[in-house]
Amino acid sequence: MKTKYICEKCGAEYDTAESANKCEAVHGEIIEAHVMPGAVYEQSRITPNAVCVKFRNKDGFEAAAEYKFVKYKDKDFEAVKRESEE
Repeated sequence: MKTKYICEKCGAEYDTAESANKCEAVHGEIIEAHVMPGAVYEQSRITPNAVCVKFRNKDGFEAAAEYKFVKYKDKDFEAVKRESEE
């Protein structure tokens, strides 16, 4: 059996803990996040359209990104991943 180390920020797999830690350091940290309200999807539940996130890397550089939600028919994450790989 082989041990794998996984970057907790992007999910990349590495053979050593040092490599995974280096990957995590490159991603920086989340400073701020805002869920952008969307439409009512189910009774009494609002599904967001996007999340806006502000990051800061180890050198102090800041950047922002918007992550838009895509609605899938299947709620099983593994099934969604397989579908997107095809």
